[in-house]
Amino acid sequence: MSNDPDPQPELVDYEMGYGADEFGKVLLGPFSGARSDFDAVEIGRHHWRVSLEESTFTVDVRVAEKPPRKLGLFNLPVLDVKFSINGAEGLQRDDFFRRFHQYFHKGGG
Repeated sequence: MSNDPDPQPELVDYEMGYGADEFGKVLLGPFSGARSDFDAVEIGRHHWRVSLEESTFTVDVRVAEKPPRKLGLFNLPVLDVKFSINGAEGLQRDDFFRRFHQYFHKGGG
């Protein structure tokens, strides 16, 4: 039996069509901008921490660039994105990913 009061973080992995610098600009800019309850700060190169106002909810986001996908003459970036979610209640986690998908969705219809 463990006496550890902090449960293990939930881990979520995505593979996305972004470059690391572009991803960071969106995360630090529009995603956590003035109209958001989420606040993102850069911890290190390709590592950010997102927190939610007035809660213990945090998400550590780490990215690593993978070799690009080649589609004919096109090279598309591939980014391995790892989320480490701490202190989340179901609604907070859902709100985070709803906003994340809203701001990071690429492509048409």
